[in-house]
Amino acid sequence: MRLSMRCIPGLLIAACTGAFAQQWELGGAAGFGFPRTLSVTNQDLKGKAGFSKGAAFSAVGGQHLYRYLSGELRYVYRDSDLRVTSGGTKVKFAGDSHIVHYDALIHPPAEDWRIQPFLAFGGGVRVFRGTGRETEYQDLDRLAILTKTDELKPVFSLGGGFRFRLNDSMLLRVDFRDYMSPFPTQVVLPAPGATMKGWVHDFTPMIGISAFF
Repeated sequence: MRLSMRCIPGLLIAACTGAFAQQWELGGAAGFGFPRTLSVTNQDLKGKAGFSKGAAFSAVGGQHLYRYLSGELRYVYRDSDLRVTSGGTKVKFAGDSHIVHYDALIHPPAEDWRIQPFLAFGGGVRVFRGTGRETEYQDLDRLAILTKTDELKPVFSLGGGFRFRLNDSMLLRVDFRDYMSPFPTQVVLPAPGATMKGWVHDFTPMIGISAFF
């Protein structure tokens, strides 16, 4: 079978397009975060300190790197007020956080799939922010003081999920992540003499739509 010279450029373009087709992903997601609080004690007074449950909004850009491996960069906004509780007393302070991380995704081969499960792990940074209005007196200030401060911490991402192919260019994604960071002790400041140890574990399920090309 002979090919004319005029056909060759078109075939090369088609081949290149096919080689790079469905290699990139761009999308967004929404969900809800469920952070774990830490125990805090000061002599005879005991309580919990940390962050409230709240909405999560995410943007993601990824690339299929190898047959079983993809990589993606993700930004997550978390609406997460600061809080300290003891008995029936609760103190809240407006806050949020911003997460930027890169994950590696391990998955089955991508050829002819409709539902693709994956495992995800990676890391990045998280900025914890107290955005409320500070006052001279705060309840439970023997345990912790909630401050209007920004604090940068490393974050480790671990989780997984599913991709569902909707059509030739759109995906439905279900993701779950545990965002793990050292506790930000400048934003939620332990009171003098108080003991509070541990990490923030923010369990965050999300669902979203992505385009792939």
